[in-house]
Amino acid sequence: MKEKIKSEWITRDKVRAYLPVFALVFVVVLFAVLTKGSTVKINNLKQIMLQSCTYIVAGLGIIFTMSLGNMDMSLDGIVGLSACLGLLATEMTNSWIMFPVIFLVAVACEMAIGGINILLGINSVIASFAVSFFGKGVAGFIIGNRTKALSLPGEFSFLYNRTGFYIITLIAISIMTVLFHYTKLGKRAMAIGSNPSAAKAAGIHVTKYKLLAYLAAGIMMGLSTLLIVLRSGSTSATTGSGFHVAVLLMMVIGGASLTGGTKEKIYSVVVGVLIYLCLENGLTVLGTSPEVIGLIEGIIFLASVTLTFDRDGVPYIL
Repeated sequence: MKEKIKSEWITRDKVRAYLPVFALVFVVVLFAVLTKGSTVKINNLKQIMLQSCTYIVAGLGIIFTMSLGNMDMSLDGIVGLSACLGLLATEMTNSWIMFPVIFLVAVACEMAIGGINILLGINSVIASFAVSFFGKGVAGFIIGNRTKALSLPGEFSFLYNRTGFYIITLIAISIMTVLFHYTKLGKRAMAIGSNPSAAKAAGIHVTKYKLLAYLAAGIMMGLSTLLIVLRSGSTSATTGSGFHVAVLLMMVIGGASLTGGTKEKIYSVVVGVLIYLCLENGLTVLGTSPEVIGLIEGIIFLASVTLTFDRDGVPYIL
């Protein structure tokens, strides 16, 4: 009887739900002690919070496609292409057209991945890699053939505001939490990720909700790219480099499942981003080399996947 009660208290679902939160607290306390309080100084915490905004916003969109059981490896290409075309359009017209262009390009890229996956039956990883290569290639070609850098016009510099970034991120978290957990879009996306055949048999319009999930991802990627551009003030051929790997790593560390389904949670995005950035910041303050930091992050990623991977859902990854 005691063994039965014990097994009910310790389950994979509960580990996935609570371990990331405990890990965040542990990382913050550990590095606060090891660095003698350097990592919890106000200025350092502000920097971590500012860094987290772009990753959290991107993750809020990608959780929708991940809930389908689809992995998106296109984020670096989307960021590079949308930032490049947005700044180029603003430079040519001397107007605010950058904002709609960035969102339209990001949405078009995500919808292209969804369309390729659905209409052609091509694996989402392959489709997203194709979009990534396309985005980086076009952005590199445009920037490489210019005599000057693509920079944000000076009149837009006032838009870079820490408080504004925090407010935008909090609003995004609130809206996407409602959409993901309390509307048909999120619930049906998770149902499709759990078992697309069963979802279709239950009367769910699988194609419709897949495309809507990619639309949500595209909007959030547009917002994330806009924050990146406003913060950096320019774009280059390397803008967005490694972004997809970082976001994926953060989400998995936060408890998100690579196989999608009903176990995905919005808080996995927020907690995962904060764990990753606090860990990286703490190791950097301690003087750890980038190679060792990468090794540690790789080990943590493997451990996180081992704990959260839904082996029963493997046959349904699209």
